[in-house]
Amino acid sequence: MSRPDPTTEAFGETHLAPEHFTGIPIGRRRAVLIVLAIGVVVAAAISLAVGAVSTSVSEIVSVVSRRLGVGLGPEPSTQVDAVLWGIRLPRVLLGLAVGTALAVAGTALQGVFRNPLADPQLLAVGPGAAVGAVLAMLIFEPTPLPAVVGGSIGALATAAVLERIADRSAADPARLVLIGVALGAVLTAVVGVAVLAADRAGIPSVDFWILGSLAGATWRAFAVATAVVAVGVALIASSARALDLMGLGESEARHLGVDVDAVRRRTMAGTALVVGAAVGVAGVIGFVGLLIPHVMRRWVGSSHAWLIAASALGGAIFLSVADLLARTVASPTEIPVGLVTTLVGGPFFLWLLARSGRGGVS
Repeated sequence: MSRPDPTTEAFGETHLAPEHFTGIPIGRRRAVLIVLAIGVVVAAAISLAVGAVSTSVSEIVSVVSRRLGVGLGPEPSTQVDAVLWGIRLPRVLLGLAVGTALAVAGTALQGVFRNPLADPQLLAVGPGAAVGAVLAMLIFEPTPLPAVVGGSIGALATAAVLERIADRSAADPARLVLIGVALGAVLTAVVGVAVLAADRAGIPSVDFWILGSLAGATWRAFAVATAVVAVGVALIASSARALDLMGLGESEARHLGVDVDAVRRRTMAGTALVVGAAVGVAGVIGFVGLLIPHVMRRWVGSSHAWLIAASALGGAIFLSVADLLARTVASPTEIPVGLVTTLVGGPFFLWLLARSGRGGVS
């Protein structure tokens, strides 16, 4: 027997706007999460197997098991071991982490701003993180840790500016996005100037920061980014219940006992961490945070506890597939993964913008 949505259970269906009560049974939501979890495994396995050097499932199992000290299957060749463990596995795992981060960040931004057009790139949080990451790498050293820390600080500063703007633009989602796009353009120009003016080796190119790439993935980058993403996602997830209530309106949420300011600060801090980590190791990859939450909302409803989990899995799958296409479609040339996500997410954004203009997106 399915249970009602937690928000509905607490306050009754009649107290919620239609978008907050979808009538999706809890059993279906669980099934969606299970299917998505399987999808993550399948996408990762295909990404590991396909490339300039094709590998079989048995070779993948053999390499990974031997590195973990188990030693299953026949001993792999030196080439296969080097490709899988040294190049492809850290790249695939980093893609899963970055996809999770961007999708959860988009979910959080849409919830905090009550704006269906919110996305880390469109609202300039991604470009702000890129500025912070580049400056940190210039001041300290061009390694993942300074990039991730600097990216998180840059994202947090940009989010604080957006929060001030949102107080005046909340009634007009399209206007907030236009402001974010303009701010993002300025911040992207700052990144370009900083990178071109730098004379230090190891600073990624402008293309990396603007279009994103997982080509430089390493185990160290994966470890640093994943640790920060885990903390950020935990902060966002801890606000899931409050975000549901804030969807009713801030005054209604305050009346129901929600400390709106504290929730917003905690959620934005989590968003800054995940975006900073993603941008610090992979550059700005657009539209993942816009597209995935909208798709997942159709499948699991608008309860943020379910939506965050589904978006995390969906984002991991989407970016994993996008990166696979980026490195194989035009092989041996590699396409920036941000171009692939933009080709999918750009038209979706235009459709949402058109609906917003007609009052079709709430």
